[in-house]
Amino acid sequence: MLVRIIRESLVRRRRRKLLSFAAVALGIAAATTVATIAIDVGDKVSRELRSFGANISVTPAADGLPVAVGGVDYRPAGEGAFLAESDLVKLKRIFWRHNIVAFAPFVYAPASVAGHQTVLIGTWFDQAVQVEKSDQFHTGLKELHPAWKVEGGWPDDAETGAADGHAPGCLVGKRLARSLGVSPGQALAVHIDQTPSSKNTEPGGIVPGKSTGPGIAALTVRGILESGGPEDDQLFAPLELVQKLVGLEGKIRRVEVSALTTPDDALARADVTKLNGEEFDRWYCTPYASSIAYQIRQVIPGAEAKPVYLVADTEGKIMDRVGVLMWALVVAALATAALAVASMMLANVLERRAEIGLFKSLGATDARVVTLFMLEALVIGLAGGVAGYLGGTVLARKLATAVFGAPSGVHWVILPAALAVALLVALAGSALPLARVLKFSPAVVLRD
Repeated sequence: MLVRIIRESLVRRRRRKLLSFAAVALGIAAATTVATIAIDVGDKVSRELRSFGANISVTPAADGLPVAVGGVDYRPAGEGAFLAESDLVKLKRIFWRHNIVAFAPFVYAPASVAGHQTVLIGTWFDQAVQVEKSDQFHTGLKELHPAWKVEGGWPDDAETGAADGHAPGCLVGKRLARSLGVSPGQALAVHIDQTPSSKNTEPGGIVPGKSTGPGIAALTVRGILESGGPEDDQLFAPLELVQKLVGLEGKIRRVEVSALTTPDDALARADVTKLNGEEFDRWYCTPYASSIAYQIRQVIPGAEAKPVYLVADTEGKIMDRVGVLMWALVVAALATAALAVASMMLANVLERRAEIGLFKSLGATDARVVTLFMLEALVIGLAGGVAGYLGGTVLARKLATAVFGAPSGVHWVILPAALAVALLVALAGSALPLARVLKFSPAVVLRD
């Protein structure tokens, strides 16, 4: 009997019920879309934010006072401490190794080209690092700075000499290239400022104050770099080549690391030395920029790894604000759905006043009458939850494909939560109209 009453009620007033169903479905679709993106596309969002560049800087712990401007060390090439290039593979062997998406080492050499002072920077452009026997990791400036624009092409890391009859390639910053009037394919004579050491007769040994004149490197411009930063005034060449030119084979001055990290919270900002065992384990096992830097210090001898807080904080703020905005939209969609259900239910209650009065006059209690309407709301909420989940999953896949180039997955774990929220929305929207049912007097209603 009860089932027949509910079925006939849904069929007789199907337009109103369909509007309630659509409101619930749209609200759940918005919630499902956001939840799917939060679960499946979080790393993709973080990877897109990697265009900001490195968020961890690794330098020698024993290094002296640097002479750095815009992240570039302007000291003579041999001064200060160094890290071993062979230790870089250890970056992919830490606990959070899969969060390390790119890194690049650097060696700096003050230089001049046609009377223009600059810095010759040795680095990796696209280098294959052998992590394990069957595991290669490609990294370098191309992966570290995906937002950089290069007119022409990238130099080859293997171009380190003139054995093949061709000069090694280099990248020239856009402003420097404009000053020099060079374009891809042209040759450059780079004068490297160095002071050979009395303890090392090979080129590149350094002793301040005993300059014997600059060395000269013949390079070919492979591309013009535009970064929008200080790199537009600099010169980039393969790491091995610059190491040989300044006599620092196998040594590096600095490493920039790009890692997928979690925005800092109170635990991330706490003093690690004052954390208890449980707090330390939680901090260590969370991909904060500080915890990843801590692990890097553990595996690379003599290294000092520090988060680049300007980049890390910017990423964290963007993620937090996007998250707040997305969930605010979800709350607004669900609130709108609840109001739509309330409006439809109120119209339904007012229209059926005579029916409600008849039920009460025949002995039906307020609880039974309210239960009848609540069951209708639950049916609408359940159907809207299923439709909203399916629609939200499809929408999330399309958004992920359009924005990130890869579709999101289907997460069935969201379905129970979507159904629960849909039922809550339907019941919340029905609460106020059903409160009016309790105030109906059978005598008054049937008389009218």
